Amino acid sequence: MRVFFIVLMSLCMPVSLLSQPLTVQRGNASYYSDRLHGRLMSNGKPYHRDSMTCAHLRYPLGTWLHVRNLSNDKEVTVRVTDRGPYSRKFVIDLSRAAARELGIIQHGYRPVEITPFIPLRVPYLYQPSSEKPELSLGFSDDDDILQPYWEDSLALSLHRDTTLFQRVKQMHQHHVVRKSSKQSRRQRR
Repeated sequence: MRVFFIVLMSLCMPVSLLSQPLTVQRGNASYYSDRLHGRLMSNGKPYHRDSMTCAHLRYPLGTWLHVRNLSNDKEVTVRVTDRGPYSRKFVIDLSRAAARELGIIQHGYRPVEITPFIPLRVPYLYQPSSEKPELSLGFSDDDDILQPYWEDSLALSLHRDTTLFQRVKQMHQHHVVRKSSKQSRRQRR
């Protein structure tokens, strides 16, 4: 009963609680200069000032970070795409769009709180197809009732696909030739 209750409570939790990170970092955030627009970042892609990206020294490239401005409590989620800032005064460099969302542009820099954000993802999403599989049931009057129906359809499909059929035929011929050459060598001895 306890296990059922725990599972039920975990399913009822809000998604934001399930994706909460474990570590928090505080410090000043700055933003990229407009002169860097179009230059390559550490991940090999060009920087775009309207993207929601950032530069961080410690987090791996591709990590999502949740950044909160401590002055006005505005929040944004950005992706680490570059290394930096190389100053002890700042802990993160934001793209211009992310800085605008946080309200940092007017001041130049602001104290922020950074937490790694792990989005809750479904590993496989079923997408129903518009095609419906055909199911055919039938009865056989043949004596070889123990032979599965799919073997006949496999033989037909192999005959239709000439390239696959030719490859199988060549492999079979190669095997027969090798077998006969081994037998002839044995007879010579």
